[in-house]
Amino acid sequence: MWSGSWWSASPWVVKTREKSTYQERQESGTGLTIRHPWTRVLTAVVLLGLNCLAHFINPVALSRASVSIPVVGTAINFLLREKLADDTTLTFSLRVSLAIATLLLSCILSRAIIFPMLRRRFTMFSGGHAELGRLEAVKTSGGLVAAKYRTVHAFANGGRPYTQEVYIGSLSQGSWVLMIAVVPFLMTLGAILYNAFAPTALAVTSVLPVRYIDMYPGVRGFSIVTSILILFSTIDVMLQDSPRCEALYDGWLGCVRSVWRHPWVRIPLFWLVFGGGIAFAILGLPLFQQLMVNLVLDHLSPDFYFMESWRAVVSGAVLMLDLVVLMQDWDFPTMASPKHISIPGLATDVLSLRLGRFHLAFTCKWIVTTFVLLMLPVDIWTYNQQITYLPSSYGHIVLPNHQIAAVTNTSLLDAAACGPFCYNLTTANQASEASIGRYFGWPMEDKFPAVCLVLYMLFLFVRMVIHEDGRFIVSSQMQGVKEENYRLQLEATALPVQALLDLERMAEIKRLYSLRKHADDICVGLAMFGLIMMLVQLRCIWQVSVVFSAKTYPSNALSVPGQTYSVLIFISTIFLVVELLHRSHLTVDILKLRNKLPEKTSKWRHPKIRLWLVVELLVNLAIVPPFVIGYFSVEEFQMPTANGACDAPMVLRETNKCYLVFQYAYETFGMLMFLRLYWLVRLVRNHSGFYGQRVDFIGSLNNVSTDSPLWHFRAIFYHNPVFAFLTCTLLIWIATAVGVSVMERPLPSPLDSELTAMWMIIVTMATVGYGDYVPRTYAGRTITVLGGILGGVIVISMLTSLFMGSLQTTRGEEKVLHVVRFKRWQRRRLNASVNLIGSAWKLTKLRRAGKPIDDANARLFKYMQQVRELRLGAVTEGEDTAGLVRQWHRDSISPILDRVNEQRNDTVDDLEKKIHQIRDLAQAVKAIRATR
Repeated sequence: MWSGSWWSASPWVVKTREKSTYQERQESGTGLTIRHPWTRVLTAVVLLGLNCLAHFINPVALSRASVSIPVVGTAINFLLREKLADDTTLTFSLRVSLAIATLLLSCILSRAIIFPMLRRRFTMFSGGHAELGRLEAVKTSGGLVAAKYRTVHAFANGGRPYTQEVYIGSLSQGSWVLMIAVVPFLMTLGAILYNAFAPTALAVTSVLPVRYIDMYPGVRGFSIVTSILILFSTIDVMLQDSPRCEALYDGWLGCVRSVWRHPWVRIPLFWLVFGGGIAFAILGLPLFQQLMVNLVLDHLSPDFYFMESWRAVVSGAVLMLDLVVLMQDWDFPTMASPKHISIPGLATDVLSLRLGRFHLAFTCKWIVTTFVLLMLPVDIWTYNQQITYLPSSYGHIVLPNHQIAAVTNTSLLDAAACGPFCYNLTTANQASEASIGRYFGWPMEDKFPAVCLVLYMLFLFVRMVIHEDGRFIVSSQMQGVKEENYRLQLEATALPVQALLDLERMAEIKRLYSLRKHADDICVGLAMFGLIMMLVQLRCIWQVSVVFSAKTYPSNALSVPGQTYSVLIFISTIFLVVELLHRSHLTVDILKLRNKLPEKTSKWRHPKIRLWLVVELLVNLAIVPPFVIGYFSVEEFQMPTANGACDAPMVLRETNKCYLVFQYAYETFGMLMFLRLYWLVRLVRNHSGFYGQRVDFIGSLNNVSTDSPLWHFRAIFYHNPVFAFLTCTLLIWIATAVGVSVMERPLPSPLDSELTAMWMIIVTMATVGYGDYVPRTYAGRTITVLGGILGGVIVISMLTSLFMGSLQTTRGEEKVLHVVRFKRWQRRRLNASVNLIGSAWKLTKLRRAGKPIDDANARLFKYMQQVRELRLGAVTEGEDTAGLVRQWHRDSISPILDRVNEQRNDTVDDLEKKIHQIRDLAQAVKAIRATR
């Protein structure tokens, strides 16, 4: 993946949420991965293409039904709906008054409460932080005025200076965008409250008095023109940001930027694209759409039209790319606007509008973001249409070849309406217009990939907002005081050259460990995403084969259930392989810096690393490619037969042998993706606290290989045994149960349910084995043996170790128990001694008195035996600390002191010898002088 730079910022002492803005933090690896200029251009181009495709294949565009827009349509009807036949003057006035009051309250709430909360939480530079505005001021003729720009000095890519002036002049920047986004939702809440008390005939709905076929050309044109503007604006903003292109991306398109900086090039081109896009949307797009539809209908078989799952995936990909475009902004999530970047189509970086005491300021980043936010509701609306699509909801009928056709008789549609998204229609003798879409009515699981795309991107979106909150400048390898101390050490002239090189090497190793940890997290996410997609794909294929077994479908790749999953699995696998190669490169660099590999070694030249990398590539590439469809048969012998006949579902094979024949889809080979679970080991290792440059350094000092998975497992099980036990148990349990369920589905078996399979596996792992459910296929039995029995042995062993470990006492507990035992033994010994003395004295008195002494002798012997047993089981007072110290001093310290004394004595003897030599030399010199 593309590498990014690491920046550092000068100290700004402005407190915000108990943290100072001068504290330096790192930009997440996700941001570094997706923010390369060419990646941003490619994303905008793909967004434009998928947007065109999504509207081209949407059968709703031909619907004659009334338009229904959730939230927005409800808000519009709540405020602007005309007077109905059942409306009275009172009800009409009440609804309008309530709608106006809700609108005003929504504007006040979003502007005065919601926006300040979000601004304080998520913006520090782009929205113009209040404290920044008060502290930073410039002197003018009228006095001190808050500065509108903040100068940021930083270093990037090996210390190259980097400067940005950030616009902070408006404290309410982005408030209007937030109001436009929030007000419809609050208006909908007001409409719901109104519907709770209004009659059913007067309820406010989302249905508008316009039909889809009349409205959709405008929606299509707006979406495509906005996509074109997003592409052009993205390129425009990046080409204007020359300092960052030079400092971060090695002078990206330097020649183009030298031309683009001239306003006479950039501004006319923007308006030419804008005007051309609008002209094409109004004049050319409807004709082009109709021409393409006619070509498809005339020259392409309906077997290759897009079915509902493909349309849902395309719409989900469009919505996903909308979020990606937002995340790819170099200043996300603050949307900070550098001073030198002008608004697309204008020659200024800030467009200011003053209305009395109100000051509206629009910067380039917010205008570019507005394009995405304007298109986002349209894409959400289209996405919702495809996810929840039913022909009866839009006045469509399904022809015998599964092609969707729109009923053209609007009077019939109005008469057949049974509510919003409801039309009672039949396919007999209906005037209709054919579309290029198909409908099979398969389970909702077949559209699940579209949901996964959006959910996955929402997760990344929220993650980047949290981890890059308020960040305009990010730091280099270290943070805060460590960063400053590290720089002082490097600048110290007293340190030798080798020490400086060692410091740089340690910092580089630490950075590489951090990057490899992030690469592992990405690989884990991609590997588990592909694995989950494979499991849901197999369940979807099985459901379709069971529920729709009596129906036939065209036998091509576009008409087979689960192919959208195959496409997502294939794409995620490509990204996984690329990230795996990047990870192996980081591993080689770490080993080189740790002097474990020669400097010129590469991952393909070292035999061990090459072998391990090839094995990992084979494991992660073990998938079923897209559009590979079909079934394979497996025959398993069941029993011999004497009469030459077999009971169903068995079939006769060879001579008097009954077999069960199972049909598995080719996608079943995707079960090999369970091998990807080894990534979870690395995930646990990376976040266990026993991973990093420091741990590895300590391990090397003690001859311990901290890279070993076994060492990490022992360390984790020792420090957090409950977590290790639960993780292993759940992993073995769920993986085995799912594997058994997949293998048993060709049969009418209760184990085709994952819950039933989980019950059987947990009973097997617990060594109970009720025998109420058993697998019948050889593959199911093999998985049960491996996971249920062998895995159960491992889990039970861990549970036993965990239980025995929980019975072990701590050092403090042992000390308490020892003191209690010692006091108890001391008390018993004292009592036994007293009883022994008393028995002996009583025996003496009886002897003197001449009385019988048998009982006294027995009692004396009893207490003597008791004292002897107490002496044999004596409890010491505790550890002989002084003795241990003396022994440690004798074994460890004394040899060191003796060696030091010996060296000192040798040094003293050498000094005395030199002194005697000097004395003799002085006497000789004195004698020579005396003879003269």
